[in-house]
Amino acid sequence: LTFTYYHLIHRCSAWIYVGDNRLDQAEWFCKVDYDTYFFPENLQHYVRDIKNWDPINEHHYFGALLYHQNNVRHSFVAGAAACWSRKTLAGIVDVYKNMPKGYQGRYRGRCEDRPEASEEISTSLCLKEGLNVTAEAMVDDEMREYVTLDPYHNVLTWNRTKQGEWWFWLNKPANAGQMENCCAIRPMGMHKYKNKWQIEMLEEQFYGPTNNKEITKLNERTRRYVDKVRGAMEIDQYL
Repeated sequence: LTFTYYHLIHRCSAWIYVGDNRLDQAEWFCKVDYDTYFFPENLQHYVRDIKNWDPINEHHYFGALLYHQNNVRHSFVAGAAACWSRKTLAGIVDVYKNMPKGYQGRYRGRCEDRPEASEEISTSLCLKEGLNVTAEAMVDDEMREYVTLDPYHNVLTWNRTKQGEWWFWLNKPANAGQMENCCAIRPMGMHKYKNKWQIEMLEEQFYGPTNNKEITKLNERTRRYVDKVRGAMEIDQYL
């Protein structure tokens, strides 16, 4: 028996299923990596209260935008957490279904299924070619990101001037947030938390009782950020 395996369509099949069978059950749809800690209420706050987006009539695809792939014509959303409006998901389903298949070569900047295709880059290409939708950066008015691609206590220390233009910083806007101004105070996702104890740690830091042991062990920098998040989400008022 000979099997032909197309990497991209295998991953896109989940979205095709959701679009065909579950589209009317939500306004916003997100793909969240298993090791991303997700704040659903902050997603809702962002799309409704900050952006006032219409998921039924407007196209939106957003998350942590990356710019470092020089051979990619469009910026793309990192896989840690990426979200669609219902209108965008409905449209991309048809694009995926009709995506050209069979090409066996390397990346050539097209929306097509092929071996070893990158889900994130291909998604941005297919959205642009099929729907004229451009991936949007999920940042606040101070250019602070809602999705961190490394444990947040690390990202709070990232200094663009000292680190130089490694892939995370490459081609980002000059005013992108950094260090303690890196991260939105109502975050949507935090990446690279792979173990149960890490998830429980974050639960305590952001939702647990005031001054619990997971908070008191934090260094000053990290504690300041946690206090800002809890304040913005009004956590302590509900305990």
